[in-house]
Amino acid sequence: MIKNFLFVILFIFSATVASAQNMLEWSAEHSLTVKDFEAPAPNNGQMQTVSGSFSVSYEFGGLSLIATRNLNQYVHANFQKDASYIDRADDATTERLLAYQQLIFNVYELQARNLRKKFFDERGKLLTKGPGPLYQEVAAEHSRLLGKVEGETFHGASMEEIKHWNEWVLQELEKLNEFCKDCKPSKKKKRNQ
Repeated sequence: MIKNFLFVILFIFSATVASAQNMLEWSAEHSLTVKDFEAPAPNNGQMQTVSGSFSVSYEFGGLSLIATRNLNQYVHANFQKDASYIDRADDATTERLLAYQQLIFNVYELQARNLRKKFFDERGKLLTKGPGPLYQEVAAEHSRLLGKVEGETFHGASMEEIKHWNEWVLQELEKLNEFCKDCKPSKKKKRNQ
C-alpha cells in the first residue's frame, strides 16, 4: 500500500517536472526562436504555417492568499514548446511568423499583468468570491484584444501591423511594470495619485 502511494507521488512529481520542462515562461529577456517550437509541423510543404500554444494561469491557495498581498509570482504567462510548431521556409517569412508569435506571447503577458493588477486592486472580492470571477473579467477583455490583434495583423500576414501592435503592447506592459512576475506593487494609495 505504501509502495503504491509512493509510486503515485513519484509519478505525479515526474509528470509535473516533465511538463515544466516543456513550458517557457514569458520574459523580457527572451524572444521566441525557431528552436522553441518543438512539435512537428503537420504541413505538406505548400505553405509555411505556425502555431503557438500560449496560456495564462494562476496557482495559489488559502495560506498564500492570506499571507501575502502581492500575488504576482503566482500568475504565469506560458508558451508550451512541445505543443507549438513552425514550418521553415524563407528567412523573411520565418522572421515575420516569429514576430507574430512573440506579439501574441506579449499579449498573453499583458493579460497576466492585468490579472495580477486585478487581484491586487480587488483583494476584498478575491478573498470573498475567489479568483474565478476576476479571472473571467480579465479573460473576456483579453479575448477581445486578441481578436483585434489577430484581425488587424491578418493573423500575422502584415509585418507593418505586427510592429505597430507590438509597440503598443510593449507600452502597455511598461505601464503595468509593477505587475511583472517578480515585481512588488506599490501601495494602492500611492499608485492612484
